[in-house]
Amino acid sequence: MSERLQRVTALVTGAAQGIGLGIATALCEAGLKVALADINADLVRQSAHSLTGQGHEAIGLALDVTSAADWSRAVDEATRRWGPLDILVNNAGISPRGTPETTDEALWDRTLAINLKGPWLGIKAALPGLKERRGTIINIGSTRATRPMPGLFAYVTSKAGLLGLTQQVAAEYLDDGVTCNMVAPGWVDTPGERILQAAHGRPDFPAGVQNLTTSEEIGAAVVYLASPAGRKINGVILYLDSGLHIADDAGMVYLPGVARLRYHQPSE
Repeated sequence: MSERLQRVTALVTGAAQGIGLGIATALCEAGLKVALADINADLVRQSAHSLTGQGHEAIGLALDVTSAADWSRAVDEATRRWGPLDILVNNAGISPRGTPETTDEALWDRTLAINLKGPWLGIKAALPGLKERRGTIINIGSTRATRPMPGLFAYVTSKAGLLGLTQQVAAEYLDDGVTCNMVAPGWVDTPGERILQAAHGRPDFPAGVQNLTTSEEIGAAVVYLASPAGRKINGVILYLDSGLHIADDAGMVYLPGVARLRYHQPSE
């Protein structure tokens, strides 16, 4: 990491567990100072404490990504401690189930607020430091940003919007040297996903699903995009999905119901 302005600091949202913690861990292991932010204040502080116990520099911050005031406090705290941010990772998100008919207005508003408004507010709060440091923004999206799936109406719409935001931000700040990209995982085994799957009849998840993306692999992709080798990558979607976006299900996606069994091969 030896470019003109060496990467020093990062802030990762949704970092208390799952994908966000995997990303924060990878950045710490790459030598960065990392602010882990999450709405679950107690858990994110425990996760940060665990990283510091391993010899890394990390702090845990309470953050509701839908609140501009929370964003201002989180960025200010990280900046006071370590200086301007070099890397912002917008990972916090939810993936509720529902169709256009079954999704109510409250769920639509909440999904768009967390998955799309949140990254915008974070980018807005962090941009002064990112411009100073010629930093990078990495949004964690999904294969579903470009490959819709029935039953994920609000989620798919929000991730498609996040891809548009990613490309627009990349275009807006070309002259400032700030890059903005999206990492798009396929199916990932996280605590939150297990809860959702259990609620929809799959308490055994991820049994029967092949080619899962791991949080460690997502973290490695983030580190790459933030490194000198990834400096010229800007405004792209980087799929980490074993080919899901080009091969329909890539032999991996489980959907409940007899009509969907083509998506996975049950064991005998």
